[in-house]
Amino acid sequence: MKLSGSCLCGKVQITIPDISQEITVCHCHMCQKFFGSPFLSLQELASDQFTLKGEESVHRYSSSPWAERGFCKNCGSSLFYHALEGGYFFPAGLFEKITGTITEEICYDNKPDFYQLNNNAKKFTEEEFLTHLFKE
Repeated sequence: MKLSGSCLCGKVQITIPDISQEITVCHCHMCQKFFGSPFLSLQELASDQFTLKGEESVHRYSSSPWAERGFCKNCGSSLFYHALEGGYFFPAGLFEKITGTITEEICYDNKPDFYQLNNNAKKFTEEEFLTHLFKE
């Protein structure tokens, strides 16, 4: 499925020529603060699997020793999570007419009690996720 999306002001535009419809939800505290809610993410993409126009409007924030997060300097829209030794993860909300299925929930033990997602996704605690992330 091809996706096109942008930040709120339109100065940053993202095109993904081909991507699955699997959505991962991250409930970690950093994502909750950065996105204002859990992070509903598309699958991981290498830098050659998408086109980003308007790079001059992107600010990159080093949020941890292993990752950075990007946002639009003009409107403040959250644009991506970038694992420094991996790929990019884009929020589903940037894209028009997106469809998909939640297949994973990570850092599930950090999920606030006031909502429940209706799905049969695999669920991982923060410890399980970080152990998997740094096992290599």
